[in-house]
Amino acid sequence: MTEEINNLNTDLKELFVESKFDKMQEVLDNIADSTVVEITLYNYDIIKKYYETQRYNLLAQFIKFVAYSSFLCEYSVKRQIISNDEYEKMYEIFTSIYLKIKEEKE
Repeated sequence: MTEEINNLNTDLKELFVESKFDKMQEVLDNIADSTVVEITLYNYDIIKKYYETQRYNLLAQFIKFVAYSSFLCEYSVKRQIISNDEYEKMYEIFTSIYLKIKEEKE
């Protein structure tokens, strides 16, 4: 990931944390498909790595990042730059993370 794309990813994360979803959508809508996919997969791969190593405590600790990554995946499938099949796999992981965190809180 180039420095420019990394900075864009950081800016998008900040907008997400500040709940500025309309602004985030506007920024995403003006980014090339390839860049959106790169950002989406970069963040998703981090989540997937921690999920596969069962680091649920870290995922719970950084739940806003998990939510941000989930948002990007959903945006990307709606924009049709990732396939429905790929998104289904992503969705399963995010749902599983949610259920694991919920289970640990009970």
